Amino acid sequence: MLQGFEVSAETVKAHMHDAVLPVFVNVRHHQDWDSGLFKARGALRIPDDEVERHLDEIPHDRTVVVYSSCPGDEASVRAAQVLRQHGWDDVHPLAGGFNAYLQAGLPVEGLGGNVPATKIMLL
Repeated sequence: MLQGFEVSAETVKAHMHDAVLPVFVNVRHHQDWDSGLFKARGALRIPDDEVERHLDEIPHDRTVVVYSSCPGDEASVRAAQVLRQHGWDDVHPLAGGFNAYLQAGLPVEGLGGNVPATKIMLL
């Protein structure tokens, strides 16, 4: 279990070798849905205004880290608050969002499509 409400990428990184890894939830505005190439490895992608529609996809028995790719942390804070209102105790917005996640060197995966992520990284 992580301490405090908002959590740093460095704190998350320190827990990436725990027996049970955190669940990552990527909240994204509809207009930005197709603009990303990567997400946190294994992250659930949920539109920022549809968190309540996806509650059954988010486990209660694991730490949940919510992040967003948009500037500021408002979307992830709102999503984490919604989860807390629905009974999640161990849920935390990631300070600095996906940029902080990337800067910490945490694992990513492609969002799909036909262009391998490694090829994009080499361009």
